[in-house]
Amino acid sequence: MSSSIIHRVGAVSFLNTVPLIHGLDERDDVLLSREVPSRLADRLYEAQVDVGMIPVIEYLRGVGGDIVPGICIGAKGPVHSVKVFSKIPLDEAETIAVDRGSRSSVALLRILLAELFDRQPDLHTVTPRSEDPFCEHDTALIIGDRAMKVDASRIYEYDLGAMWYELTHLPFVFAVWVLSPAYSRDESRERRALLLSILKSAKQEGFAQLEQLAADHALRTGHGVQELMDYWSHSICYDMAESELAGLQRFAELAREHNLCNGRETVQLAVA
Repeated sequence: MSSSIIHRVGAVSFLNTVPLIHGLDERDDVLLSREVPSRLADRLYEAQVDVGMIPVIEYLRGVGGDIVPGICIGAKGPVHSVKVFSKIPLDEAETIAVDRGSRSSVALLRILLAELFDRQPDLHTVTPRSEDPFCEHDTALIIGDRAMKVDASRIYEYDLGAMWYELTHLPFVFAVWVLSPAYSRDESRERRALLLSILKSAKQEGFAQLEQLAADHALRTGHGVQELMDYWSHSICYDMAESELAGLQRFAELAREHNLCNGRETVQLAVA
């Protein structure tokens, strides 16, 4: 496929993005890069990508332009890849090590601690090590593929997706495709429509070949094929419908109440 327009797409380098970006590497009208979520937000802010799958807290803080409609990385309950692991009950934690790779999860943790436990422990940003996930702390927030591999048989385990649903009875949206400000302007309607179509098609093709993707990534990651199928099909919500938008709006309200963002007050979806 050829095009005079090259769309710079920044994707999350975690397993949860796999079904959304299937085939993008093979397109000659897409330049695909992969980063941790926090770095993607920086790249979008620095205009190094035309669309990025960024943490929703960064969108709410004003990074980027409009949200690509209909697609997200969310959860309607347990998400299995955003968890707090602790040697003590979470409501007793005084300090928590938090993964520097995510910003939405850290903001969500602050809200959950305040709303469910009336607690404000100190959060220490770290780069988790596989040999020491706690980074010298008794409690740690771990995200992404690493969280799915922690042996929690002898420690406390808290799934942030499940805790959010307990609090709000709404899905939680962790990340969304966000366009650059340039792609969000009226004069960019044509190239924006092309990019929205590309992202929609990639998602459709990814889920049409989900079993093959699971088999390919099981070999690479050590996860079981059925484990990956269940994760993509049941743990993660990829459709951003009315309930997900309601969850995102509720998160925005709570983030403002807890002084975690002072940017956008409404969610703006891109129009093709």
